Amino acid sequence: MKEKNLFDILENSENDSMERLIDKCPEISDEQLDRIFKMSEKKFRKQRAEKERTERDNTIKMTENDVVEDVEHSKRPVWLTPLTTAASVLLIAGIAIGSTAMMKRHTKPSGGGGGVTPAITVSTTTGTGTNIVSTDKNGSTIMGTAITTTTTAVTSASDGNTENTADTEFIKPFVGRWRYEKSNINDLDIPESANNMGTAVINADATYTYTDVSGNVSHGTISNATEEIGGTSIQCLDFSINEYGARDFLTRRAYYDESRPYELHFGNGYAARLVREEHVEPTDTSWKALYRKELINLMDQGSVFDEPMWDLQDIDGDGIPELLISSGETQNDFLYISYYDNGDLRTVANAYAVSQFGECGVMGLCREEHLLGWKKSFDSLYQTYMARFDSHQFTNEVYGYDPEAPSYGGSTYTFNGKDITEEEYTAGVARYNSKNWVTVGRHYRVGDFSPLMDK
Repeated sequence: MKEKNLFDILENSENDSMERLIDKCPEISDEQLDRIFKMSEKKFRKQRAEKERTERDNTIKMTENDVVEDVEHSKRPVWLTPLTTAASVLLIAGIAIGSTAMMKRHTKPSGGGGGVTPAITVSTTTGTGTNIVSTDKNGSTIMGTAITTTTTAVTSASDGNTENTADTEFIKPFVGRWRYEKSNINDLDIPESANNMGTAVINADATYTYTDVSGNVSHGTISNATEEIGGTSIQCLDFSINEYGARDFLTRRAYYDESRPYELHFGNGYAARLVREEHVEPTDTSWKALYRKELINLMDQGSVFDEPMWDLQDIDGDGIPELLISSGETQNDFLYISYYDNGDLRTVANAYAVSQFGECGVMGLCREEHLLGWKKSFDSLYQTYMARFDSHQFTNEVYGYDPEAPSYGGSTYTFNGKDITEEEYTAGVARYNSKNWVTVGRHYRVGDFSPLMDK
């Protein structure tokens, strides 16, 4: 048989299947891959043929007198085993390199996604020769080769990450501790109405923990959202509810406004918010702030007044109006007057420590002379009140008429509780009637803060 050069034989091998893998291995040259796969294919074919032939030979049962005919005696070249082993290793290396390249191609550059890299295991078999010696009936020696196998595994294991890393970049600007504030009048534009309800801690993994003022703790998660309002895209955070306690949040969507970087407000209204714990609202001791607080307290009182309303009037003309609160509009309803005094709110009382003014929840105001006036009647007594308001103090003028007073030893006509003549009484009432009175006291409904807001 004509002896052929080994590499000539390998270069004539079929390579259709090998060609499909060439473009999977950019780390080595085409020439190297072609040589690796051609050599490996040929060696495996040859190894398999020898194994099959040996298995056929081993099925022959040899006895002392048996004669084996038509058996070609062959001797396995000693260089074949290491060469086939080397070829197998090259094949394994090529597949491993190709697999690594393919895995890299399907992995995001940032390493933050793309799923789990699958584990890849490549197995191959290498042959080792064991000579089998037997004799025929004539004493001739027969040489055979048994094939044993060794499996080699090359594994490219996954990195163990079974989930994509959650995208939590959106939460970074909001990480920290926040106070949960809720308005008791459903309007946080009135800052005096804000009540501290608890503390929320927003974590970097887009979870939160909420602890209310009673110490109850609940948890939840946060997802990113946007909403179009008036043609503007608004950054939103959707708060999930894992436990009942978290329902203290008015709604589950919070809105972020860059003009108020220290807060997240809930709902399209402005009734509740999260405000950064380190943010402290500046203390407002203006007359408007104090009046707002007084009206909020009035709202909290509920049914103390039947039909309360209020008004602002600069009674003494000092440029800062007084606050007039009307309890209702029946004959027994009065006006309560408060004024601003250097950061404090004070209630007006007259010389008799009477803080109730007017009748039916209103009274007259003569602005030109800084006078308050009203008339009151009960049983047979008629009273005409005219009070001068100066430096937040009242000087009272009260004219009384009671036709039944003489029957129990009293006087029919009085001024500030002292007896006067009918002529003096008539002159005093005439002076009252001559004033330019306007009715004040019930101009705004409770809950309307518009006159107390900065324009």
